[in-house]
Amino acid sequence: MDCSPVPSSPCCWSRAARAMPRRPAAWKPRRPAAAPASRSRPGQGSIAAPALRQGGPDASLAAAQQARPEMQFAYFNLMSMNHQGETPAEVLANTVRQVRLAEELGFDATWFAEHHFSNASICASPLLMAMHCAAVTSRILLGPAVVVLPLHHPLRVAQEVAMLDQISGGRVLLGFGPGHQPHEFRSLQVPLESRYARLLEGWDIVEQALTTGRVHHLGEHYRIEDTPVAARTLSGRMPPMYVATATPAVLARGVRAGATPMISQGYRTGTQALPMRQAMLDAWRGVGGAEPLPLGIQRYLFVTEDAAEARQAAEGLLALARNTVALRAALPARDGVHLRAVPFQGEPTVEWLLEHGLIGAPGKIAEQLAGDMRLLRPTHYSLYMGFTGLAGAAVERSLTRFGREVLPLLRRAAEAEALAA
Repeated sequence: MDCSPVPSSPCCWSRAARAMPRRPAAWKPRRPAAAPASRSRPGQGSIAAPALRQGGPDASLAAAQQARPEMQFAYFNLMSMNHQGETPAEVLANTVRQVRLAEELGFDATWFAEHHFSNASICASPLLMAMHCAAVTSRILLGPAVVVLPLHHPLRVAQEVAMLDQISGGRVLLGFGPGHQPHEFRSLQVPLESRYARLLEGWDIVEQALTTGRVHHLGEHYRIEDTPVAARTLSGRMPPMYVATATPAVLARGVRAGATPMISQGYRTGTQALPMRQAMLDAWRGVGGAEPLPLGIQRYLFVTEDAAEARQAAEGLLALARNTVALRAALPARDGVHLRAVPFQGEPTVEWLLEHGLIGAPGKIAEQLAGDMRLLRPTHYSLYMGFTGLAGAAVERSLTRFGREVLPLLRRAAEAEALAA
């Protein structure tokens, strides 16, 4: 997935908004003001909507929930090696600890990226990473953001998704994307120009496998004679889907599935992101998407009141933007696997990021995100904190403070917006 914070390259996903698959009895999705599912969830003891504090759900809350998808908060894992001293083993271990902590803090979901051949991400298999984390969690939803489907045989992907769904008890979100880094396609010997056609064909094949248990597909890029598939999802349906592109043909495919687009706000302010929302709404309408527009947003944040940590976080965010620019090249400049920074025209200063970015004390973060929620009206946030280059313990402190001091406020804000809708 292109998690670019660079204004010229927004990342767009789509998520299936159809009803969640049936889950085993022990698994309970979060509902506003519901009791915790299977363990205490720090920081969520006071997030009930006003109507519920006064004696239980009323018709207005039920109507609001029907009219608008429930707000979700997800923790995103890019899994970068942010400096020469970091090792893949350290990055992976930090990721596992942070996913377990995100579950304890009440996040709804966690995402794992897929990238190849650079320090921008060491996760070549998000499904493999999700499988490992499924074994050490019990409630949080897990998914790839995304599987770069053109780089894989879809029958293999279908079987691995089914394994993840079975072993996790149905806690799967599934993201597909066409890919966007030319060097990955060159090294894996897949024609870049075929990526959208491969994505659409691959999606059809995965859906056949997971929903019918058989695949018969005679297409341009894949020719599969009648083939049985042993494992399917527990529900017999596709997991909730996310798609990392706003390309019309793929967005239309998502709309037919009942999908939600997702944009990457990057380091933009809410006001700066409004044109992105409008552009997505126009594209959504253009392919027949139903309204109100369900919208996911990816953001980058770091909670700290330490001035030195805040500055390093801002420098890390700028480095992330520069790396994203570098990866757009056919042959990105690298020293080994480490990308060389590529300053770009119009890039923000560290001082601007410190003032306007989501870096700082919990109160600042909560106020800015709540304001963005009112302005942009998202239904899903994917939140990334691992861009700083700071040690894992510092990232976990940020995650903990967000979960305990910011997330409850955002839950209340989301519930208030749902009631007002």
